[in-house]
Amino acid sequence: MNYSVTTKEFMMLAAKEPLDVLDLRDPDLNDSFELVEGSNVTRIPLTQLPNRLSQLDKGKTYYLFTQFGGRSKTMAQFLRNEGYQVVNVIGGTSAYKQYLAS
Repeated sequence: MNYSVTTKEFMMLAAKEPLDVLDLRDPDLNDSFELVEGSNVTRIPLTQLPNRLSQLDKGKTYYLFTQFGGRSKTMAQFLRNEGYQVVNVIGGTSAYKQYLAS
């Protein structure tokens, strides 16, 4: 399994089927970020995630977003160690927005 994808790869996957997204940004950063229609977005702030693991399903693959992608890379490793299937989206929401604008 690939543990990281680019925004372009994420968009290509999301165009084929709904994806499960884990938005790890703090609530004050949840701006107008909207994902591909049909994607299932779970919003759990990064600082709360270790205490809210029971809200996640180990049978799903989650695509992780933070604002710039660095913290989601670290959290992806933590979640994999806990038995979850996760993929870091490189560059986070800033790369996603930049991709949409291009």
